[in-house]
Amino acid sequence: MKVFFSLIRATADRLTFLPWILALMAGLILVSTDLGHDLEQRLSNIRADILEKPASGEIVIVEIDARSLQMLDRGPWPRDYYAKALEKLNQAGATQIAFDIDFSSRSAEENDRTFADAIRKSEATVILPTFRQQGATGRSEFVENLPIPMLRENAFLASVNVSPDSRGQLNRYYYGTTTAATARPSLASMIAETPGHIDESFAIDQSIDPVSIPRLSFIDLMRFDNLSTTLMGKKVLIGATAIELGDRYSVSRFGVIPGVVIQALASETLIQGTNLQDLGKYWTFLIAAALLFVCIISRKISSRGLIAIAFATAFALLVLLLTTEYLRLFTFSNVPALCFLFVFIVSQKFLSTTTALETSQYVDERSGLPNEAALLRDIATKGLHHIATARLADFRELLVLTNKNSRRNLFENLASRLKFLARDDRLYHVDFDMVAWIVKREYIDDIPGHFATAIALLQAPVMAGGTKIKIDATYGISNASLDESKIASEQALASGSKWAWHDDQFDQAIGQKHDLLVELDQAIEDQRLGVVYQPKWDISQNRLNGAEALVRWNHPERGMISPEIFIPLLEKAGRIDGLTFQVLQQTLNDLSRWNQRRPGLSCSVNISAKLLGDSDFVRAAIAMVDEARVDNRQIVFEVTETATLTDPEQSIIALELIQDSGIRVSIDDYGTGQSTLSYLQRLPVSEIKLDQSFVRTMTSDNANRVMVKSTIRMAHDLGLKIVAEGIEDQACFELLTQYGCDIGQGWYISKPVATAIFERDWLISGLEEARSSA
Repeated sequence: MKVFFSLIRATADRLTFLPWILALMAGLILVSTDLGHDLEQRLSNIRADILEKPASGEIVIVEIDARSLQMLDRGPWPRDYYAKALEKLNQAGATQIAFDIDFSSRSAEENDRTFADAIRKSEATVILPTFRQQGATGRSEFVENLPIPMLRENAFLASVNVSPDSRGQLNRYYYGTTTAATARPSLASMIAETPGHIDESFAIDQSIDPVSIPRLSFIDLMRFDNLSTTLMGKKVLIGATAIELGDRYSVSRFGVIPGVVIQALASETLIQGTNLQDLGKYWTFLIAAALLFVCIISRKISSRGLIAIAFATAFALLVLLLTTEYLRLFTFSNVPALCFLFVFIVSQKFLSTTTALETSQYVDERSGLPNEAALLRDIATKGLHHIATARLADFRELLVLTNKNSRRNLFENLASRLKFLARDDRLYHVDFDMVAWIVKREYIDDIPGHFATAIALLQAPVMAGGTKIKIDATYGISNASLDESKIASEQALASGSKWAWHDDQFDQAIGQKHDLLVELDQAIEDQRLGVVYQPKWDISQNRLNGAEALVRWNHPERGMISPEIFIPLLEKAGRIDGLTFQVLQQTLNDLSRWNQRRPGLSCSVNISAKLLGDSDFVRAAIAMVDEARVDNRQIVFEVTETATLTDPEQSIIALELIQDSGIRVSIDDYGTGQSTLSYLQRLPVSEIKLDQSFVRTMTSDNANRVMVKSTIRMAHDLGLKIVAEGIEDQACFELLTQYGCDIGQGWYISKPVATAIFERDWLISGLEEARSSA
């Protein structure tokens, strides 16, 4: 490492231009390829957010929406509907009526004639769509689909063709299309009455808020009169917005939206004059490169100054682009220039800090104190003696109370206090919340007095800038190693003492935890862990719904060991999958047998948060259920609410795989995390399970009662079933029944019981019938 840094320093002067050359290569790659397209689109969306503006109001969309389909017909509609629409729009004073609807095939002769007559009589200009498509599979020629002859006699024709990019997004729009030597203006060009070169495109202005485009439901157009206040002097665009009719495209800022809205946005772009000339991506890149080249060859600007100039140039280019787009002058691409500047800044920073890195490897950046590496170096050169450590309590709160500068001041003052105890007056910052020192020789014979002095030195608050901070700490000491001293401070914290020598028994406790994990692995391999079942009661149907499978470990020597102990051990060791597979297989075997006496019961199996992001486990678990002699819908995978919050996107992928296989998904412990029902709506789940801490206290705690009631109502509104666990008395059960809770679970219904007892009591002896009639 030292040789590496020496080489860097020796060649730094000769490599003055290296950051510029690397940045130039990166910029040239982006200029000559399409690698920066995604970044360009993201920056465009950010600018659109900043420059967002409403639609002009000149265009009104008459939308064929879900309500229109419900109240008229599902379609295709008879064309006399459109004839009546033309009549109503003319009566309301519309000046232009454009259709984004395919009229290229004939319908009933009488209806076609009625629509054609309405077009002929229309005082408003009528625009009908054409579209260009491939003539035949595998052929290169294209043909144009036109409205039937009688309809196009008195109408203008416009192309509605759109072309999503390679990523499937529709962010650009053509002025027109050419098919078989016939040029057609696009629908947007016709609506906006804006000419343009056929086969040239412009960027759709996504700073126009599509929600601000006036809309009128087709059914309202047909039912109501006196629409002149809405439609007088307006240009009307008629098209489908109902999801079931398709015709939807993805745009970068708004996601998937109806095609007719895209046509309206393109028209608004032309009306508002924001189809700006694109100056390309070369000139800003060349300006940035030339500016920094001049600064470098001047040799009068420091490395820090060059970085500052690069930052200022990037900011200026961003402001310039925003300004030119706001003033509707022109647009251009900043991505190659920004990439050049970013690579230059990173490379320049690397070269300028290599020397500093060598010296700072022995200093903690957060505190400015010597770090663990410095302590180990000093021990190696000056001998070990005794090492003391102080673990600072509530250190995260100290981070909140201080900033970078005041935190450094805090550690400086802390070191000043404790230096009287340390050899060479040196305090070391050896861990996130821990400082250490080598004990002075004069204190070796009185270690209790040494730490009594340390405790006394920290009685008074320590200054952090202008703030007084009270610091508490637990101390450890070892005459063998720094690691042992750290362990001793943990031992003091665990035992409630202020300080402790390193104790081999503490190491033995850690070893016992390891031994327990080894025994647990063997128990899983020998299938000596048992599964018990807690019945789940369908409150609305007043019958048994199924059960939840719970794992139990009866150790031959230690007795019953709580899952709260051994499951975290397996999760931390990354071995929870083996136990989960064993529980799932046992559940599938039992459920298959129960189906012979009572088909249709469900059974829940808990899935650890650690496994939700493991795609191999998810697929293997699904395969195991697929191979079992049960309906996949009888199995419910319970995942905790906090598990879905750890990595939402990965959770959605995993849960979709599970749900698509037919296995149901339940969110366990709802209410203990930070999610909301609106967030859970994004997840492919079928039920949520209220945490028992709310259910148990709902009869006596009004806040929890309100929370339970509102959650049940909102879950039902979202189409989710809700399970309440922790029902321990009749009053709680009756209250949940009153609130419409779907499924209950708890000791009032039954404790978890062994498989044989569950079968005897719930499937054979008639306990279900007795409870149903109670």
